[in-house]
Amino acid sequence: MPTDVSLSKMNNPAPSSPLQPLIEALVKFHKTVPAINKTASAQYGKFADLETVLSTVTPHLINNGLVISQVFEPSEGLEPILVTKLLHISGAELISRLPMVIGKGRNALHDFGGSCTYLKRYALLAMLGLTADMDMDGDFADDQPAAKPTAKPVAKVEGVSNNDQPLSENDRNLCLGLIKELTPEGLESFCAAFRRSFGLSETAKVAPCIVSVKHQDWMNANLKNHVNV
Repeated sequence: MPTDVSLSKMNNPAPSSPLQPLIEALVKFHKTVPAINKTASAQYGKFADLETVLSTVTPHLINNGLVISQVFEPSEGLEPILVTKLLHISGAELISRLPMVIGKGRNALHDFGGSCTYLKRYALLAMLGLTADMDMDGDFADDQPAAKPTAKPVAKVEGVSNNDQPLSENDRNLCLGLIKELTPEGLESFCAAFRRSFGLSETAKVAPCIVSVKHQDWMNANLKNHVNV
């Protein structure tokens, strides 16, 4: 009887895990991916920002049939969930869901953008089992290089209401950068809502129209409605 059982196991081996191709590809990825170097500067020293992490790992992921996807999904609370997926060409996938932590400062757009880049970086590294060469954590602002001088605020235009005052270059670039974080569906719904709110035609380009404080205030109040679309 023991011999028969042993032969039965040999003739009918246990099926391999559906994740086996992904695991093998991830092992090969770890054999080739280089160290992630510090290329950005912050108040407390140099660190590896999201751009550096992605530019380092993406070619080696692709060479092994792997790709990373990071999107947002709604949650029962107010903050969305960051969903990170490691996908393999076989169809296998690993999924991580990380509740977003968003600061409550005076500029909601800045807080949301900082949270996005910061948490994307950490979720990506955790999924791949890597450690970036960073000096400190816990400060969303460290995702922004500190080498550039602080931009001076735009001079207030006399005779123009506060809502119609022009945005500084930094504030406008921040608004445009956050719009780029939206999914195609979210971008479409955001643009449609913006056009309706400011009386633009259905075909008007939105980006050139984001120029004043009232546009930034509108985004602060409404951008969250289009993140999970």
